[in-house]
Amino acid sequence: MQRIGEIKSEITKLSGSELIELNGFIGSVIQDQATKVHLANRTDALAKGICIYCNAAKPYKWGKTDNGNQRFRCRDCKKTFCTTTNTPVYRLRNRSMWSRYLKLMTTHIPLRALRDGHGFNLHVSTLHRWRHRFLEAITANPAAKLAGLIEADEKFFRTSYKGDRGWKRAKPPQDRKPRSRGGASQRGLGDEQVPVLTALDRSGVICQERLPNTKWASIAGKMTPWVETDSVICSDGNQVYASIAKQTGCEHMVAKKGGANTSGVSIGRIDAYHRDIENLINRRCMGVGTRYLMNYFAWSRRIRQRKPFGGDLLAEMMA
Repeated sequence: MQRIGEIKSEITKLSGSELIELNGFIGSVIQDQATKVHLANRTDALAKGICIYCNAAKPYKWGKTDNGNQRFRCRDCKKTFCTTTNTPVYRLRNRSMWSRYLKLMTTHIPLRALRDGHGFNLHVSTLHRWRHRFLEAITANPAAKLAGLIEADEKFFRTSYKGDRGWKRAKPPQDRKPRSRGGASQRGLGDEQVPVLTALDRSGVICQERLPNTKWASIAGKMTPWVETDSVICSDGNQVYASIAKQTGCEHMVAKKGGANTSGVSIGRIDAYHRDIENLINRRCMGVGTRYLMNYFAWSRRIRQRKPFGGDLLAEMMA
């Protein structure tokens, strides 16, 4: 306690700029310690658990990696793995920044703004790689099924190869001229748009999946496993949802275009959700590559559901 008192006394003698610098340093130390706790918890779980390759019981400790992570070796298959194997942070450096980076993902911040205004002294490509490492970990649909009143609809996004150098290397990813921005030149699916199926219920469960096409078999094949029996599916006039309702033992209701049906049921919630995603992808991010599309859907879903980011999300990914 005497030492803490001495430190406090010295701190009061610092200038404003020195206090700001010290505050940032203390924050990074705290984040680093919190990350070490998450890593230690995973290390303990692996030591008492099973091999991640062959499921043999209790692998034993086998030295450490260059960055200090515990390494394990299986007694049966003899393969080795470390604390972060099969996690989004595998082989990522600068662990003191992980929690703070995740905490700032509660909203979209441009990568250059993260570098220049938030103290992440890393290359933009590194920050971009971190973003999608973390987002890929939350793209899976929830285990809970949709129940009660379910709203379902498809959303179309322009096919994009943003960042692709194929045209400059005479190997275009798509048989067309490169473009900077703008919408698709034709309505409907075609080669210029990608459909995403989304369904949500009033309890907050959201399921979403990219579709190869908008054929009945594709939509029904994706959505049928999501739905709990005896629910109510509300959609637009697409009759595939009536077929899904019949297959799952549910009732089907059609909402009027631009409003509710005679029972007062609408698809306003899913329309609002799609507007949020469109705002994130097409306006704030100014378009995203199609290969990253579902990462941004997952990001928007977590924000809408008000699920935690920061250290809580890091602990979730390390579980």
